[in-house]
Amino acid sequence: MTDPVIPGASAAAGAPRSRRFGELAFIGVILVFSVVALVMTGFIREPMGSSNVLGARVVPYAVTGLMLLSSLAAFIAVLRGDVGAPDEGEDVDTEARTSWKTVVLLALAFASLMIVIPIAGWPVAVVVLFTGASLALGAGSWWRTLIIGVGLGVVTQLLFGTLLGLSLPPFGTILPGVFGG
Repeated sequence: MTDPVIPGASAAAGAPRSRRFGELAFIGVILVFSVVALVMTGFIREPMGSSNVLGARVVPYAVTGLMLLSSLAAFIAVLRGDVGAPDEGEDVDTEARTSWKTVVLLALAFASLMIVIPIAGWPVAVVVLFTGASLALGAGSWWRTLIIGVGLGVVTQLLFGTLLGLSLPPFGTILPGVFGG
């Protein structure tokens, strides 16, 4: 038979100080983001003569207000000792250390978007991102990830850039010269 679960009591008693600090740090980041978003919402410009009854700021104020209240409630709960129980995964080694090589390679794959989109356009940037992230996470063959990346780049460009009309540059500054455009 299992022991009854008392929220906060058993988790707080066995929670190491570093876990509690980690939860407070995470909540602190969300708290700062919500305050910044709440302040920045005040700078949203509403068109003159708009017939919209609610205006452009209502939903951002509601979402950031709820985010602020939730983060404050979570902050108070953690200070009172109500920390979450550690995850128990079926196929996750909870004793394994962080692979910083993988973290850095993933960060570089995402950061490559800032450079590749202006130079080569959205589809090529998706290929670089997908291939880099897949290889960093241990994909078997580089050519298969490259082919899937090309497919994802073309499909997302067609769906979002062409059909929905979002501003996804199909070519950067280099590719029009390559294709004679």
